[in-house]
Amino acid sequence: MAEVHIRKRTYRNGKVSFEYYFEAASVNGERKRISQSGFATKTEARTAGQKALNDYEHTGMTITKVSDISYADFLSQWLEEDVSHTCKEITVENYKKKIRLYINPNLGDKRLKNINKLDIRDFLEHMYDEGFSQNTISVCKGIITKSFDYAVDMQFLPFSPAVRIKSLKKGGRPPKKPTRTEPHVYITQDRFSEIFKRFPEGTPNHVALMLGYHCGLRLGETFGLVWEDVDFENKLLKINRQVQWKSDNSRTKNDKLENNDSNAAGNGFWYFSEPKYQSYRIINLDDEILALLQREKAKREKAEPYYDEHFVRYYVEHPLQFSGKEPKTQPPQNKISSTGPIEIHLINSREDGSYITARTMQHTSSIIHHNLTFSEFDYHSLRHTHATMLSEQGAPLQYIQKRLGHKKEKVTTEVYTNHLTDAIKQQGNNILNAMF
Repeated sequence: MAEVHIRKRTYRNGKVSFEYYFEAASVNGERKRISQSGFATKTEARTAGQKALNDYEHTGMTITKVSDISYADFLSQWLEEDVSHTCKEITVENYKKKIRLYINPNLGDKRLKNINKLDIRDFLEHMYDEGFSQNTISVCKGIITKSFDYAVDMQFLPFSPAVRIKSLKKGGRPPKKPTRTEPHVYITQDRFSEIFKRFPEGTPNHVALMLGYHCGLRLGETFGLVWEDVDFENKLLKINRQVQWKSDNSRTKNDKLENNDSNAAGNGFWYFSEPKYQSYRIINLDDEILALLQREKAKREKAEPYYDEHFVRYYVEHPLQFSGKEPKTQPPQNKISSTGPIEIHLINSREDGSYITARTMQHTSSIIHHNLTFSEFDYHSLRHTHATMLSEQGAPLQYIQKRLGHKKEKVTTEVYTNHLTDAIKQQGNNILNAMF
């Protein structure tokens, strides 16, 4: 075992302090020394040095050195060393956002070793009283819990202060400010008529809107569809992937021009990943949406030879699967670009083949908000409405659940089919009258 050494240090201003040091394991054949100065007496330096040495011998590094860093710095280290290797990129980005917006402004400047259970509880209660949604609070709580678990696993801390922390929930004391909730909007038939009158067949996002309305797809699933996912003969649609955006600030101007056709394009690229919650599935298509897709397919087949070499084509690095069933191995991130070994045939595309991306739905929603004075609309409203319409018509809950790709019926009932529409009221009244 190494030995702690003490030495006296005298500064130019005449001030004297003591430093401890000891030999650590060599790196690449070079000797490495661990030290810390600034102690008023030899005794203080020796006591601190002995503790640091004991920590080092048991963990491979000094706990005091790591736990002295700020929680913000530790979170950055945790994201890089643990989360980025065990979670999907979209999860990592979500964690970074929550840390930047909520956790660091409240806990980031505290030392890792000094954060206690009361600090964490006060932070979560502050979020509750400020009206943050239960989902946001839950994610922040999960980040804090997991990060401190990592600190304990790596022996940076002897125990986690985040164990058995209870956050306030709906049904307990009311928050000081109203909870920030996004209402699950049900779109009436009159509203749908207005929307499709403004975005008729032939406009860029008509197909995407119809897929949300008729199939209840998530945004990423809609814009991740390729023609091979459609089984026209059996009237089926297979959900095999979603599309997501990957930020990449290292991209050069030439790279943007090459892959996005504009040097003003964002610093990043679109890529395919598995559906949210691995919700691979096969759903039936009604006659109206099937006919629309057949017309769109025929347009593409006619436009491709017309545009000839000017037709815009897209490629990926890895083969796509079209079965609608979860594969045995998780597919890799599959970048969409203008070059590559495997050509893809995107459903959401313009006449010249150029990709209509999920980002264009922001413009569509803005028009619906302002021109159609329907401020509650978002793409997910189509999914909620689709589920409620099925419920109105008496579709079995299990059918709706499987169609939406939910793992649990509870999500379907509590979030997607809980609208008391006129049709559902009438059904209830009919049953009531029949009973008596």
